[in-house]
Amino acid sequence: MASEMKGRTAKSARNAVFGVGSYFITLILQMINRTVFVHVLATEYLGLNGLFSNILSLLSLSELGVGTAITYALYRPIAEKNYEKIKSIMQLFKRVYEVIGCFILIAGAALTPFLHYLIKDMPDIPYIHIIYLLYVLDSGISYFYSYKRIFIVSCQDEYISTASQTIRNVAVKLLQILFLVLTHNFIVYLVVQIVCTRVENIVISKIADKMHPFLKDKEVTPLPKEDKAEIKKNVGAMVFHKVGEVIVNTTDNLILSTCMGLNIVGLISNYTLIINSVHTVFQKMMNSMTASVGNLVADSDKGKAMMVFRRVLFLNFAVYFFGFICLTCLLQPFIELWVGADLKVDFAVVIVFAIYFYVSGMRTTVLIFRNAAGLFWRDRYKALVEGIVNLAFSIPLTLMFGAVGVRAGTIISCLGVAFWVEAYVLYKDYFGKGMLRYMVTQLCYLLFCGVCCVGIYYALEYTVWMGGWIGFCIRLVECVVLSAVLFCIVFFRNENFKYYFGLMKRILHRGKAGNKEV
Repeated sequence: MASEMKGRTAKSARNAVFGVGSYFITLILQMINRTVFVHVLATEYLGLNGLFSNILSLLSLSELGVGTAITYALYRPIAEKNYEKIKSIMQLFKRVYEVIGCFILIAGAALTPFLHYLIKDMPDIPYIHIIYLLYVLDSGISYFYSYKRIFIVSCQDEYISTASQTIRNVAVKLLQILFLVLTHNFIVYLVVQIVCTRVENIVISKIADKMHPFLKDKEVTPLPKEDKAEIKKNVGAMVFHKVGEVIVNTTDNLILSTCMGLNIVGLISNYTLIINSVHTVFQKMMNSMTASVGNLVADSDKGKAMMVFRRVLFLNFAVYFFGFICLTCLLQPFIELWVGADLKVDFAVVIVFAIYFYVSGMRTTVLIFRNAAGLFWRDRYKALVEGIVNLAFSIPLTLMFGAVGVRAGTIISCLGVAFWVEAYVLYKDYFGKGMLRYMVTQLCYLLFCGVCCVGIYYALEYTVWMGGWIGFCIRLVECVVLSAVLFCIVFFRNENFKYYFGLMKRILHRGKAGNKEV
C-alpha cells in the first residue's frame, strides 16, 4: 500500500510539474500574442473573442458532462486492468463525442443570423459572421479524437497530453503573431488556430493507440446494460451540473455585452486573461491529482482518503492564498505597464474578480474527490440552482454597478449555493461525517487570507517608490516574500505544512544524491 501511495504521489507530482511548466510557456507566448493583438487590431476584436468564446461555451452544454461521467466509469477497470471493459466504454465515448461535435457545428452555425441580438451597438468589423463561424468550427472539431486524450489522463499520464498541447500552443501563438504582423487579418489568425487544433487532436489519438494498442481492436463487446444504466444515471446528473456551470461561467460577457457594450468586454478581457491564466495554472496543479485520487478511492479505505483530502485542501489553500494576494496587489500595475493606463478598469473590479478567483478555487479539493467518488447524482440540482441565483443577482447588479456587479452576482451564487452543498454531499455520502470542521477550516483560511492581503497591500503602497518594470519586479518580490513569511509563521506547526515541508526536503535530497552520482 505504501508503494501504491508513493506511485500515486509521483504520478501526481509529474503531471503537476508538466502542467505548470507547460502553462507558463504558453502564458508567456499568450501575453506576447495579446500585446501584438492589442496594437494591431481594435479593442472590439478582444470583445468579440470573449463574447464568441462564451457563446460556444453555451453550446458545449451538448456535452452534458459526458466526459466527467465516463472518466469516472474508467477508473475501476483501469485499476483492475480490465481491457475488454475499457474498450467497451471507449467505444461508447467515441460515438457520443462524435455526435456532440456534429451538434455543435450545426447548432452553432444556425445561430449566425441572431448575432446582432447579443451585441449592443454592433461594431463595424468586416466579415463578423465568418469570424463567428470559424469559432464554431474550432469548437466543434475539438471533440473529435479528444476521447482518447481523456483516457490518457485517466491512466494518470496527463503529462503526455500536456506535452502535446504545449507543442500545439507554442505553434499556434508563434504563427498567429507572425500572421498578425504580416496581414493584420483576424480571420487568418483564427484559421491558424483551427488547423493546429485539428492536427494536435490526430497526434494525441495516435499516441494513445501506440501506448495502448488494444484501443485499436475492432472486436469490441457492447457495454453491459447495468454499466450503461450507471453511466446514463451519472450523465443525467451531470446535465444539471453542466447547465449550472455554463450559466455561471459563461454569461458574464453576454450580460456585459448586452448591458454595457462590446468595449467594456474588451477591457475586462485583459484582466480575465491574467486571472484565468493563474487559475488554470493552479487547476493544472490540483487536477493532476484527480486520476490518482480516483485510483485511491477505487481501492482504499475512507480513513486514508480523509487524510489525503485534508492534505490536498491545505495545498489548495496555499496556492490560492498566494494567488489571491498577488492578483490583488499586482494586477493593476501590471495592466498599466502591459497595455497602458487607458485600458485599466476601477480597482473595485479587480477586488471582486480576485475574490471570486479565491472562492471558486477553494472548491477544487471537494470537486476532485466528488468526481473521483462519482457523487454526481446527489447534488445534481445544485448547479442549476446556482446558475439561476447567479442570473437573478448578476443582471440587476450589473445594471446598478457595472462590471463590479456582474462578478458580485457570481460570488453570491457560489457562496450561497455551490460552496457548502458540494461539501455537504461529499462529507455525508462518501466520508460519512459532518462537515463542520471543514467549514470552520475554510472560514479560518478566508479570514487569514483577507487580513494578510490588506496588510501586504498597504505595506507595498508605502514601501515601493520606483516605477516602471523595475518597480513592478520589486513589488512582486516583496509581495511573494511577505506572503511566504506570514504563511510560514502561522502554519509552521501545522501537520499538513510539516508533511509538504518533509516532502520537499526528500525531493531535494534525492536531487542532490542524483547529482553526486553523476
